[in-house]
Amino acid sequence: MSAVRPTIAWLGLGRMGSVMATRLLEAGFEVGVWNRSPGKDDALVAAGATRIGSLADAGGYDLAYSMVLDDPALARLHDPEDGVLSGGTTRLATWIDGSTVSPRAAALAAEAARAAGVGYVSAPVSGNPGVVAAGRAIFAVSGADADLDRAAPVLAALGRAVHRVGGGSEANVVKLATNGLLGIVMQSLAELVVLGEKAGVPRADLLAFINDSAVGSPFSAYKTPALVDLDLSPTFTVEGQRKDLRLALDLAADLEAPMPVLSTTEVAFSRTIASGLGAGQDLAAVVLVAARDAGIELEPPR
Repeated sequence: MSAVRPTIAWLGLGRMGSVMATRLLEAGFEVGVWNRSPGKDDALVAAGATRIGSLADAGGYDLAYSMVLDDPALARLHDPEDGVLSGGTTRLATWIDGSTVSPRAAALAAEAARAAGVGYVSAPVSGNPGVVAAGRAIFAVSGADADLDRAAPVLAALGRAVHRVGGGSEANVVKLATNGLLGIVMQSLAELVVLGEKAGVPRADLLAFINDSAVGSPFSAYKTPALVDLDLSPTFTVEGQRKDLRLALDLAADLEAPMPVLSTTEVAFSRTIASGLGAGQDLAAVVLVAARDAGIELEPPR
């Protein structure tokens, strides 16, 4: 494996994966790209990436880096018949996975990699496509030190900070906990701006104060335009947030760790999806259901 700039097989070209692979190309890495559905790799191939014909061909690269939707999609990548590890891995040293999946799914992938003589790194990313494009993403990573060291130059090209949190699937726990908090904060902001609105305080005024207070955060500031202007173009969808809430709750159930606030938040996101008000929209769409429940209809400022 090149000591300076490893070759990378990029697997999964969704909204996040495409932006991350683009950053690596722009940083000068040799990148091969694969996606389950055809066509999503066209722009990257035009920009200089190599199209990977099958998952097994990932074994011809120094590193594999996957960014897929969920547990079943990750399991598909290590299918023994035609997955990443099925075509011979004499060159492939480490498989990095950036997906938001359960610790159990990550452990199964790591076990399959070890059986094939390949290292495995859990490296879930915090940040939306815009944050990634700006180089501001952060990573929680876990795995063997040698594999974390191999992943380091790639992660440094993708984001601003890397947090090493353990030797197994701990990074997946960190990501689920973080996204759990994200959902709780989003739902809380939605409910409270509706309370203010019903009491006669414009959303913009309430959020300006919150953002300037001790409980304000980059997230509350970032979501202010969505809550005020009701532009719900997705940076992270309601459905994606609910998936992560459910993964966190599944982990909590396995560990007998009661999560009353997280459970209530999952219900709120499920109600938003079931209502039809938030389908395919940004997670801030929970504000629409909060307003409906309060008997008011929100409108963008004039």
